Amino acid sequence: MNSSDNAGLSRDTWQKVIHAIEDSIPLYDHVNDLISFGRAQVARLYAVENLQLNESSVVLDGGIGPGTTSRLIFAKIKPSMVIGLDGSAKQLETAKVNLMEYRNSLHLVNASFEYLPFRDSILDGIITCYALRDSLDLSRSISEYSRVCNEHGVFVDVDIGKSDNVIKRLISVLYVRYLMPLLAKMVIRRQIRGNPWKMIAPTYDALPTNISLLELMKHHFAIIRMKEFLNGGIIVIIGRKS
Repeated sequence: MNSSDNAGLSRDTWQKVIHAIEDSIPLYDHVNDLISFGRAQVARLYAVENLQLNESSVVLDGGIGPGTTSRLIFAKIKPSMVIGLDGSAKQLETAKVNLMEYRNSLHLVNASFEYLPFRDSILDGIITCYALRDSLDLSRSISEYSRVCNEHGVFVDVDIGKSDNVIKRLISVLYVRYLMPLLAKMVIRRQIRGNPWKMIAPTYDALPTNISLLELMKHHFAIIRMKEFLNGGIIVIIGRKS
């Protein structure tokens, strides 16, 4: 069995990650933009533009967070419906406020990636940005996304990259564990409690490498392309239902 088949966070780590994300809400986009040197949002925009959807589409934003990706979707695609899913009720409340202008085309759902509360083949497109690595069971989450995606649907995953090149991976590990939290701390300056960005490290540790992740996705999607940003520090994987 491939080690990526068992990838995912422990429940204890998952709960800590959720609390960290909730604590980061006031500075979520600002800090993420700075610690990614502006590439996090560039990758997100690239992903949205490659959803290949139209104004009649129904799209799922898996791990909606404060609504950053959904706002781009509404601005660029103007779909008939965006379903924002998150395991955190606090994040959903934030997204509801931030996306109030789109409330007639927004449906928010509190659920986990591993057990999506939707019928089979109901979605035209699915996007998940910096969230899939927070799964308790990565393989099951991808399988669930495939189940609810229709036969012509597109699935796009944006996340931190974990290079198969040992040297590149070592550089990323050092950055995620030490430099990234330090940069975040400098930006936070006691504006929020603690340093939520420290919890990125355990989610990164649990990630399979890029090639292993691609192989896992190929069980459910025909991979169109993988695009790298920040020298592979961020990846966008685009797949079509197969």
